[in-house]
Amino acid sequence: MGVTWVEEYQAVERTGDNIMEKITERNRLLSAGGDALKITAEIRVSQNNFNFDLTALQRELKKDKDAKNISPKEYERRTNMLNEAKIRKEQITKAFEEGTKSTFRGGGVVNRAYEENERTQGYSNSELIQQHRSAIEEQDQGLSRISEIVKRQKQIGLAMGDEIDGQNELLDEIQEKTDATNSRIQRQNRAIGHVSSREGNLCGYWITILLLFVAIVGVIMWKIA
Repeated sequence: MGVTWVEEYQAVERTGDNIMEKITERNRLLSAGGDALKITAEIRVSQNNFNFDLTALQRELKKDKDAKNISPKEYERRTNMLNEAKIRKEQITKAFEEGTKSTFRGGGVVNRAYEENERTQGYSNSELIQQHRSAIEEQDQGLSRISEIVKRQKQIGLAMGDEIDGQNELLDEIQEKTDATNSRIQRQNRAIGHVSSREGNLCGYWITILLLFVAIVGVIMWKIA
């Protein structure tokens, strides 16, 4: 049995909760001057998955509505659930952006990966912050590319799923037509059997009549003789 729409929605909810937990941990690391690059990358990928899965849920809901697989009341209930998920999406985006902004607010905190070293000696705090900001922008671009790759892979997976569903429907239709054809053949075979049986009985009748005719002729010839 496949995964239901509600189960997919619950999985999206869990993903949203997990992202918020990671954002909280990321903001804590940034505030403490820790290295949050890894967890930031994880958040970006999770955000992309969350948004993609949310879009897929919307598409599936529309498909179910158009096919009349759900009642109007159930459609309204699921629409409200999607609205809650969209609000969650906005909260995630806001929390992520606020955490990033707070890092640089009032001079910001320089990430430990960009603390004083031979290459940055003599740099002012604002120059170090600018370097940090540039590095984050480069990482965001890389993460965006990774997210696009993941998105395309998911799209390919969904397309393959749709194709498999279409093939399964075609196979079901072929099976139904095959069953119907087999039923017609069986009925025709039974009808032919009945006809053959009647023809056999009729042949027996003609042989009996012929034998009686021969006997009668024999008796007449015997009397004449």
